[in-house]
Amino acid sequence: MAFPLIGVVIASALLIWYLLQGRKKKDSKLGNLKEIPGPRGLPLIGNILQLGTFPNDQFTKWSKEYGPIYKVHLGNQMVVIVSDPKLSKEIFTNDPIYTGRPYFEGFDMYLDHPGLGMFASEGEYWEVHRRFLLRQLRDFGFGKSSMEALIMEEVNELLERFTKEEGKPIGQMRETLRLAIVNALWTILSSQRFNHDDPKLSQLTDNIIKSFDITFSGGSLLIFLPWLRHIIPEYSGYNAMRKEFDGFKDFLEGTINNHKKEFKEENLKDFIDVYLAEMNKATDEKSPFYGTKAERQLAATMLDLFLAGSDSSATTLSWAIIYLCKNPEVQKKLQKEIEDITGNDRPVSVSDRPNMPYTLSVIDEVLRHSSIVPDGAQHRAMADGEFQGYRIPKDAWIQPNLFFIHRDPKIWGDADNFRPERFLSQDGKKYIKSENLQPFQVGRRVCVGETLARDTIFLYLTNIFQKFDVKFDPKGKEPSLETILGFFRAPEPYEVVMKKRLPSK
Repeated sequence: MAFPLIGVVIASALLIWYLLQGRKKKDSKLGNLKEIPGPRGLPLIGNILQLGTFPNDQFTKWSKEYGPIYKVHLGNQMVVIVSDPKLSKEIFTNDPIYTGRPYFEGFDMYLDHPGLGMFASEGEYWEVHRRFLLRQLRDFGFGKSSMEALIMEEVNELLERFTKEEGKPIGQMRETLRLAIVNALWTILSSQRFNHDDPKLSQLTDNIIKSFDITFSGGSLLIFLPWLRHIIPEYSGYNAMRKEFDGFKDFLEGTINNHKKEFKEENLKDFIDVYLAEMNKATDEKSPFYGTKAERQLAATMLDLFLAGSDSSATTLSWAIIYLCKNPEVQKKLQKEIEDITGNDRPVSVSDRPNMPYTLSVIDEVLRHSSIVPDGAQHRAMADGEFQGYRIPKDAWIQPNLFFIHRDPKIWGDADNFRPERFLSQDGKKYIKSENLQPFQVGRRVCVGETLARDTIFLYLTNIFQKFDVKFDPKGKEPSLETILGFFRAPEPYEVVMKKRLPSK
């Protein structure tokens, strides 16, 4: 008798779901606009089962089938996919209603204060904190010589390590780069610097990446089927994800508490200090910098900066090394330009960048070909809207299909080939920026870490290849261009051998 009853319950649930979908359309003020095309899915779960291990592959197939704008349903969530660079720029730049962020139930650092940090916050709260963040980070070094000095301190320590290991297989390249890169950022945030072999630094970066890799891979279904965490919290990956989140939260809160104990208004050393100073000024409970919520916003922002400023750059650089090993002629051209500019008698500086068009084209081609954030960062429609004649209902998600945009043969021609010359003038003497390249996204919510990321990638790449010829370990397996599952599109593990190019001084 139980089975017929279950069938009735399921059928009733499906009928209610169907009627609610129809009512939403009828009640919308935009009911007369065109419906966005897209693949059909199953009730309640939508198109989730069609995505496979790497969703960007399926999104690319659908882009070819349905065009530059289409929709999918992930669970009960409507997601609008934009697969054209001009339309991506238009929708994310022109109308502020598309600057919202999705709410991922159960994924906040603070479950009782959802929507904190630079990624998840929205509206006036986000705008105020974004302006404050950009202003303070510029004051503390982003885009300045002081930031370059911090990055170069880490670059030089890394070069010393590579020199000691010359001729030997060097593995874990992404992890090694991540340890170095996160250090400069942590110095800006907290005035504290670690040695690269310090276990505290290794634990810090490992916790960051584990949190987000678990979120994406082990717990990805939780984003669209959040009720799973109540039924199978262990198997779904929710418990493991929360453990990593809580561990990192404790570390950040401990760092902030130490700053509060040593705080001196007349001596603001770092970003934590200036944020605490702003909190001390806030007496109105409505202020974005007032009370417990503001302090938690600081911790959540620090988490966002770590992800934006460390693993993204490390992943991009690990791809760059693969591309330059697979394309030795590109490596030689890069090294020649470095020598032409510096004479190889000094390190490469950010001030050299305007005179290095081939280097800039190599970096852009790495960003294009790797597309480490293939589906971009989702936006949320904060009200009913219209775009290109289509109806976009309130709370729909909008995300750019960056992988397709960066690999569309209609835009790039030989899109699957690694060819830096596509960003150069015909005579090869001038770097040409392409608006079709959007690795940091575009519009009102463009990545706040773009300046830091570009400076970091430039300084690491040029100074490593100035000093070393880099090849895959001849005794090891050459990596493919396949990716591993995680928050970013990261390459397979690989080993390289470095050979010094310059005489010792």
